[in-house]
This record gives sequence, C-alpha cells and structure tokens, in this order.
Amino acid sequence: MLRPGVNLIALIGGCVLAGCGLRVPEIRDFPNGGSYASNNALVQAIVRSVHCELEDAVTRVLNARAGSSDALFLRKWGAQVALTIQLEEKSTANPTAAWFPPSPTSSIFSLSGAFNGSADATRVDKVNFYYKVSELYLGPNGRCERDTTAPTDSLLIQSDLKLAEWLDAMVNGVATGQIASVAKQNVLSHQVTFEIDTSGSITPAWKLVRATFNQSGNLLSALRNRKHDLVVTFAPLDKTQSGNFLIPIGESTHIASQLTSGITTGFKSALGQ
Repeated sequence: MLRPGVNLIALIGGCVLAGCGLRVPEIRDFPNGGSYASNNALVQAIVRSVHCELEDAVTRVLNARAGSSDALFLRKWGAQVALTIQLEEKSTANPTAAWFPPSPTSSIFSLSGAFNGSADATRVDKVNFYYKVSELYLGPNGRCERDTTAPTDSLLIQSDLKLAEWLDAMVNGVATGQIASVAKQNVLSHQVTFEIDTSGSITPAWKLVRATFNQSGNLLSALRNRKHDLVVTFAPLDKTQSGNFLIPIGESTHIASQLTSGITTGFKSALGQ
C-alpha cells in the first residue's frame, strides 16, 4: 500500500534512478517489485480476492432469499471474469543552462541552451477466468476467509467491489416482475476500474559568476500510472456446450466490455490524459 511521505519519495526516487520508460514496468511499486515471486504474489492476491468477493456476493444473495424462488435462476448461471493490469512509466529530462560573458559584453549578450528528452513504457497484462454460480455458493452459513497476509498494492484487494449490491439489484428486478425471461437472454455486467498516478520531479540548481544551471523547469521528472480494471459478467450457462460457457449474448457482452475499456484507455493515452 502506497503511503504518503517517505514511500512517495522512495517510489519517485527509485523510478528516476531505474530509468522509467527505458524498461518494462514492474507490476508492483518500488521497492516491492523486482522479482517474479513478488510480482506474481500481487496478481494471485487480486485473483483470490475477486474470487472471495464473488463467493460472498453469491452466497449473500442466495441466502437472503432462501425461502423463496426469486433467486433460484442464479444457480443455473455462470460468471466470466476479466482482470486487466496496466502500468505506464515515463521519465523526462530537461537540463537548462545560461552563460554570461565578462562585462561589458554581458550587458548586451548571453547564451542559453536546453535539452529535452523523454522515455515512455507501457505494460498491459490480462487474464480471464470462469466460475459456475453453483461452485461459488458457500452454503447457508458460508463466508469466504480473507487472506490477511496478502499484498495490498491493489485497490481491487482493499475495496468493497459492490458485486453483492449489483447482483442483489438484479434479483430484486426479478422478484418485482420488472425483469422477465431472466434465464434466456438477460446478462448482468459489472465493471470496476482503479487508476492511480504518482509523479514527481527533482531540480538541483547552480548559480555561478558567469553561468547558471537549471534555473527553470524540471531537470528530472518521473511518472508511474497504475490502472487495475475488473469486468464481471453474469449470464445463464449455455446448455448446448455442457454448461461450461455462458450463453452467446453473455460471452459477447463480456468481450464488448473489454473492448470498450481498451478503446477508452487508448483514447486517453493518445490525448495524454
């Protein structure tokens, strides 16, 4: 978990020293990244946390309606999950200098110069996984046990993703008759995106008798962007394929959500947002 103060300075300092934008970004923030084991630990923690969130959401909704048939259709549904982890690192250098010749020439002539350089690297990792709702249900008193020792670098781990709230709204629609034919064509999709930017700069300056260095602008600056995106699609199981896939409209909705997210990210990147 990134904390203000010391950790922020360490992250920016580490990014500048490592040459952000000149290598593939690490999944975890400095100083936790740097090894396969530490980076994989974060991905595994996110997947476990999302799995727990799904189990708790399904169990909570089904148990809340244990005495009615309103939520029975869910047991014939599945959940397709897409996790996207996008990281961008960028560094820039902008040294400036000015030279003043000896008097009296300095009163009418001076020489200044500047250099601009930047490097930008982006990494996008995606993983899809699938569950049957019947496999997610934990029973009348079930509750997923969270791993309290897992990494907490991602807000997908730390936050309530509101899956239960959205699933409950779907079931309420069926219970009130506002949603019909739920087992044929209806699809429930839920998307959560967390994006965090961290940036900083450093500009040591020198002022000599006949020259100055870095009196304006930033000598070195660094940016690290982390975007963690989660798409969850609930839909009926496709009985024509042994119930191991969502019905076609569910699969199409899931793919469309990922494409839309990718296009939006692309436009933001092109616009420099």
